[in-house]
Amino acid sequence: MIRSFIQLALTGIVCAIFLSACDSGPAPVEEGDTSIGVLVISHGSTSSTWVDTVKTFVDEIREPILSGKAVSDVRVAFIDEPQSSIAGELRALDEAGYDEVIVLPLMIAAESTKSNSYLQYLIGMRSDAGQVKQLEKEGYEIYYPRARISLAPALDEGGALKKNVLKRVQDAQKGDDGEDIGVLLVGYGDQAYGQQMQETMESIGRYLKIKTDMDTVAYAFCGELVDYSGEPVVEAINEVLDLEEEVLVVPVLLAFDEMLHVNTIEAAVNAIPTESRVRYSPTAILPDPKINKWVVEQVEAAVQRIRDAGGDIVGEVKVPSEL
Repeated sequence: MIRSFIQLALTGIVCAIFLSACDSGPAPVEEGDTSIGVLVISHGSTSSTWVDTVKTFVDEIREPILSGKAVSDVRVAFIDEPQSSIAGELRALDEAGYDEVIVLPLMIAAESTKSNSYLQYLIGMRSDAGQVKQLEKEGYEIYYPRARISLAPALDEGGALKKNVLKRVQDAQKGDDGEDIGVLLVGYGDQAYGQQMQETMESIGRYLKIKTDMDTVAYAFCGELVDYSGEPVVEAINEVLDLEEEVLVVPVLLAFDEMLHVNTIEAAVNAIPTESRVRYSPTAILPDPKINKWVVEQVEAAVQRIRDAGGDIVGEVKVPSEL
């Protein structure tokens, strides 16, 4: 009888402890148990200038990310290089012992062919036999990481992109009254997700109308969507000039690319008979310290989500190979 009573009492204590632990949420892990890496993934380009700009960007955000102590490695890979590094970088992170990998899509739009038909499959977040087979035909290696993958937002999901474009518009405006000036935004475009890119451009346009005195904001696309033709840009410039005395042509492109900035957009500007009414500077989203800051903040938010999910981090995280 006494033994039974003691057993029941101990059982009650154990159950109470168990229920208390359940009520308190995920139990924190021991220091160093959860290791986090960051993999920046962007489109890629045949332009060495474009690639170097992205690599410089990653170098610039690496220190502030690592200084937060939660992340211990920041890497970069490109989608448009089938033999490159996405599978290799994920494998390396697995081999180093990382539990969590925050994938940071350095892309303008969250919804695009590169994101939905490439990125999400190449990082193991989606698995469709037909699409996987197609990617393998294109030369991509499909690797399913052991680490848990978190996908951070693309640039169009925050206010940093709009502020970036606004600053470049104001720089081109040079303090002139905007009442007789229009803006033409030139983006890359996407055949499968054209509506999403249009919505992004229209959202930037509404923001510019609120923040400036300019009433006319139009957009056009360059790149693969229009077979790298400058004709749509020419048509859009002429449409704006029918309404305004001058037009500011502002690329909504991640980094400088000779094919797009010079061979397509600048060639279109040069084809305008009234070229003096067109202001064009081959600028891009990068470099921009405010974009850097926003991206670092997205990584910090992703780290916090990992902590909230139970991968709590106490103190400084060691590099996995040191654990």
